[in-house]
Amino acid sequence: MLSMTFTERFRQVVFFSILMALGIVIFIQVKFLVPGVLGAITLYVLNRKFLFNLFYIQKWNRYVATVLLMIIDAVVLLIPFGLATLFVVPKLQNFTSNANDLFMGIKEIIHRIDELTGIQLLSKDSLKNIPGIVSSFLPNFLNIAANLFFNISTMFFVLFFMLLHASKIESTLLRYIPIKPQNKKRITSETKNIVTSYAIGIPVLAIAQGFSAYVGYKIFGIEDPMLWGFVTCVCSVIPFIGSSMIWMPLSVYLFTDGHAQDGIYLAIYCAIVVLNIDNVLRLFLLKAFADIHPLITLFGVITGLKLFGFIGLIFGPLLVSYLLLMVRIYVNEFSTDTDLQEET
Repeated sequence: MLSMTFTERFRQVVFFSILMALGIVIFIQVKFLVPGVLGAITLYVLNRKFLFNLFYIQKWNRYVATVLLMIIDAVVLLIPFGLATLFVVPKLQNFTSNANDLFMGIKEIIHRIDELTGIQLLSKDSLKNIPGIVSSFLPNFLNIAANLFFNISTMFFVLFFMLLHASKIESTLLRYIPIKPQNKKRITSETKNIVTSYAIGIPVLAIAQGFSAYVGYKIFGIEDPMLWGFVTCVCSVIPFIGSSMIWMPLSVYLFTDGHAQDGIYLAIYCAIVVLNIDNVLRLFLLKAFADIHPLITLFGVITGLKLFGFIGLIFGPLLVSYLLLMVRIYVNEFSTDTDLQEET
C-alpha cells in the first residue's frame, strides 16, 4: 500500500513537472502577447456584467451581443487615438518644418536659466547633440507604435472568444482551481474590484488632470493650451512624476521668456489645483471598488510596468494584491489554528 502511494505520488510529481516545463517553454515563446492578453482580460471584466445581462436577461444572440460590446470598446479606445491624431500629428509636422527654430529656442531658454541661476544645465557639446538625440528616438517610437498596433489586434482577437464563451471559461477555471469555494469567491471578487478600480480610475484621473491643466494653460497664456492639456492628460498616468513633467517646464518657460509673473502663477495653480484634483479623485475612485493601500499601488506599479508595459498600471497592483490574498488563502486552506482561519 505504501509502495503504491509512493508510486502514485511520484507519477503525479513527474506529470506536473512536465506540464510546468511545457507551460514555461510556451510562455517564453509567446510572452510578447502578454500585454494584449491582459488588455483582453481587463475589457472582459469591464464588459462581464453587461454581457451576461444581454445573454441571459435580454436573450440576445451570443454573436450579436459579443460584436456589439466589442464595437463599443473599440470606439471608446479609439477616442484617445483620435485626439492624438487631431492635436499631436499637426504639431509634429510643424516640428519637422521648424526644427532649427525650436532647437534655438531650447538653447535660449537653457542659456537664460544658466544666467539666472548660475547653474550650467547642459554643456555646449550637449547642446550641439540635441538634434541627434531627438532623431535617435524616432526608430524607437516607430517600434513602439508597431507593438501597440499588434497588441491591440491581439487584445480584440482574444476578447472575442472570451466574451463569446464567457460562462464556459469561467466555470472551467473555477473547476480546476484546487481551493475551497469561499476562497474562489475571494479571488474572483478581488480581481473584479481591482481591475475595475484601476481601469476606470486611471482614465478619469488623467482626464481630470488634463482638463484642469488646460484651464491653467489657457488663463496664463500658454500657446496651444489644448495640445498641452492633452499631453498633460497622457503624462499624468506616469507614476510619481505624472503631470508635473509637463506643467513644470511650461512654468519655467514662461518665467524665462519674460513672463515671470504668469510662470509663477501657473506653477502655483498647477501645484494647488492639478495635483490636488488627482489626490482627491484617487481617494474616492480607487476606494470605490477596492480599498487598495498606497504601498500596494506603489510596488505594484513599479513591478507591473517592468513586466507588462503600460497595462502593468492595472495588473501590477493586482499581482501584489494577489500575493497578499494567496497568503490569506494559504492560511485558510492549510492552517489548523481556528483563530487564524477566522481572521483571514
